[in-house]
Amino acid sequence: MPFPPAHFDGVISTFGVMFAIDQRQAAAELARVCRPGGRVCVAAWAPGGSVAQFFGLIARHAKTPPPPASPLAWGDPAQVETLLGGAFDLKFEPGVSDAYHDSPDEIWAWYTRGFGPLKQLAARLDPAALRALRDDLDAYHRHYQTPLGLNVRREYLVTVGVRR
Repeated sequence: MPFPPAHFDGVISTFGVMFAIDQRQAAAELARVCRPGGRVCVAAWAPGGSVAQFFGLIARHAKTPPPPASPLAWGDPAQVETLLGGAFDLKFEPGVSDAYHDSPDEIWAWYTRGFGPLKQLAARLDPAALRALRDDLDAYHRHYQTPLGLNVRREYLVTVGVRR
């Protein structure tokens, strides 16, 4: 990051730093720019939850190699301790974010309009592969059907640390 050491009182990442290719370097940068006594706060999707299933489904259709380290590692306290524990005193709080959508059709339109990875994947698939992706995503989302529409429960972890 283009900032001097100990530049910030607080460093926040909401479902962002988890996607850095080099997780150790990203963690080192969070520590570097946070002043002693400052705080880091990271929100990340939890491994094994609904978002992990969603990402896995997209990855199967993308047919690309997995990243060197799973972004979901930032949602596992033991992994975050490995990444940040040397520089921060850490506390963890799991949570659930509820996403509400009217239907599988509506969430498909929403994702392909604005969620970069799915938008890009949909744009490059041939019609048969796109139909297969759509069918799998519809089946995945029907699991979250309620009388009022879709209620997708997404598990996450918040990490708060005080810089040593």
